[in-house]
Parts: sequence; C-alpha cells; structure tokens
Amino acid sequence: MREEDFYEIARPRGEMDWIERYRGWNIAAVGWGLAPTASKLTRADLTLASSPIFSNGYLSELNNPYDDFGSAVNAAMRLNLKLKDELAIVSDVATGMRGVFQYYPGDRIQTNPSGDELILVADNIPKDLDRELEPYGEVSRDWNRLEDATVLIIRTDRKLDADDFSRAPMLKLIITATHGLDHIDIEEAKRRAVIVERAPVRARAVAELALGIILALARGIAYSDRKMRGLEWVKGRVRGFELAGRRVGVISMGIVGREVAEVLKGIGMHVDYYDRYRTGGRSLERLLRESDIVVLTSPLTEETRGLIGRREIAMMKDGAILVNVGRGELLDLDVALEALETGKLGGLGLDVYPREPPFGDEAFERLRNMDNVILTPHLGGSSEEAERRIVSEVLGIMGKWFGRRSEISRDISALGSLNPI
Repeated sequence: MREEDFYEIARPRGEMDWIERYRGWNIAAVGWGLAPTASKLTRADLTLASSPIFSNGYLSELNNPYDDFGSAVNAAMRLNLKLKDELAIVSDVATGMRGVFQYYPGDRIQTNPSGDELILVADNIPKDLDRELEPYGEVSRDWNRLEDATVLIIRTDRKLDADDFSRAPMLKLIITATHGLDHIDIEEAKRRAVIVERAPVRARAVAELALGIILALARGIAYSDRKMRGLEWVKGRVRGFELAGRRVGVISMGIVGREVAEVLKGIGMHVDYYDRYRTGGRSLERLLRESDIVVLTSPLTEETRGLIGRREIAMMKDGAILVNVGRGELLDLDVALEALETGKLGGLGLDVYPREPPFGDEAFERLRNMDNVILTPHLGGSSEEAERRIVSEVLGIMGKWFGRRSEISRDISALGSLNPI
C-alpha cells in the first residue's frame, strides 16, 4: 500500500464519539488506522501502533513507533505496571495474543485480572523464597505444571525457547536471577506479551571471582598447588607479577563490569574499558593493545557472540592474560588455545563455556591439561550473600507487579460499575 493511500485510511472520518466513552482509562491503542487517529483525537495516556510502520516521510508523525503487537503491549504494560490480564487493549485488528483483553473501538471494556497465580521456581533458586512467595499465589517446583504457570523464577540453566512458551499459555511474568537474558527467547516473550524481569544480584560475587582468577594466573597459585600435590618443588620456576600498577581492560561496563572495575581499582590497577553503548571508554583495538589483563564481562547478544577471535587476540600484548566471566560464546576457544600454545597469551581463566558442562569437548580436554589455565564451573555468582540478595530482589519485583493487585481490581470494578460503557 502506498503511503498516500494509508494516510486516507488513517484520516478521521468525522467525530469519533466512542473515544469519550473511555475517559478515565489508560488505553493502549494498536492497529492500522486506529493508533494514528487516536493519537490525534484522544486524551488517552498511551497510544501505540502495530504495522505498518513508517520511519520517514509525513506518516512518521503519526505516532506509530512499534511494528508488532507484542512490543506495543509490552510498552503499555511497563508504562502502567499492569500485566496483560489487567490491560484493556483497544484495537481495530486482532492481536492474536492469548491472555489479553482486546476490544474493538466503541466496545464496552472491562478487565477481570485473575487472582489464581501459579509460580514455578527453578530448583537452584534459594528454598527460602518459597514461603515468602505464598501471599502471591501457589508456589511449586514441579515443572511438569508449566502449562498452568503464570510466573516463572529461573536462572541460566533453565532455557526458555519458543516451544516452552507454547507450552505455557497462561504465562505473564518471568523473573530471571541473572544479568544476561540469552537463555530466554525474548522475541517470543514479546510476541506473547510476557514481561521479563532481571534480578541482577551477583555482580560483586562475579567481580571477586574474577580477581581470584587473575591472582591465581598472575602468581602461579593454581599451578604451584598442583605441583605441590604431586610432590614437585617448583619454587625456582614460578615467577609471577604484582597487579598494582598494571593495566586491565574490562570489556562491557554493565553491572558486572562496573563491579570488576571497582575491585581491580581497589588493589591499585589502572582500569580501562570498552563499551559501545557508553561514552568515556576506549576503542576495542586500543584496549586490547594496551592491557596486561583483559576481562570479558559482556552479556551474550548477536553483537557480542564471537567478540574475541583471531583478529582480536592478535592485537593483545604478548603474554597478556585473558579472563572470561561473561558468557562462553564471547570467546573463540580454538583461537585462544593456539595463542596459549604459542605464548601469545600468558594465561587464560574461564568460568563460562559455550556448552555447560563442557566435559568431553575437544577444546576443554586440551585446556584442562595446560598449566597456565584456570577453569571454574560457572560459579561466579555463587556466594552466600548473592543467594540472600536473590530473595529480596525477586520479592521486590513481585511486589511491583502484584503488590497492589487487590486494590487495582477494586478500582477497575468500581470504574466499570460507575461508567458501564
């Protein structure tokens, strides 16, 4: 359809009396002609649109920022802090989403949020959380009940792909006790109007593990321990270096990266960072060329997958140390192995792997026999303090979305009875 033709469709055809019927409601208006029209005529607090989307030309002024229903409805939910069963969606085309209340222009609108929540909790989430969640609904760790679940609380070992979402038609909210989201199909969550929240409480624990790995490599601690256990005295063969005054480059200055930087600055290291989304850092090339130690803390996205490969390792200082506490897929392990064997890399520390556990992988089998390598089993976020923070963070998120549920229900009921539209 040409832009000119769409403009004619979107143009108001006289007075839209039905708009006045929704006074007092927050409206998420999505659809072809409705959203541009409503954005000009209504007092709605929120007006969003579905396809078609125009990024330039005169139609770009018609308040049409979203090109799919899921993104529009997710924005509406976040703006109003209402999950999809609490949100009235006025649309002149079908959304195709389950669990939402959709109405056509002029329809009488009413929502009736369900109070029957089934909260599924992953096995590796602290058990203390279960009792605290009981005021919000039934709490279970039986994942055979996925089809009835409305809330999921997970960590990285619980993957959620499109098939899982299709098995969970009642799902409204996912809380993941992680910093990254690569274990969740975010696009599928948007398409189904499922809110995804993070509880990023492990940054300090990850940062301190990174420091431990760096110290172990810089001073030959793990190597010396292995030799001592084999009754081999290697005092004359181990010569490490002190960290104070050395330059470290942190790749990604997110929550974890900032904690890593703070910890390493605290022992006197010079800290630089690369982050394409933050100002004030260095270019990746300069950071790699100038750093004695490089620490990967990035989340996994399509942009960061394979971030450090042959070209990047070639830029690094000879004998530099590389530590990965981000995601395994950030680093090309085969290239790192070659660099260790040639001496280009002086040491490698890994807490994360492309496949977990990595046992049996060819690269891992070669790495575990090398003296200048530290391998830990993705335990960066595992600390007593982090476990306690998970409970409080998850409860805070639940309170944000469900804490006023009964009050909201009363308000909606009262509004519907006073103004039965």
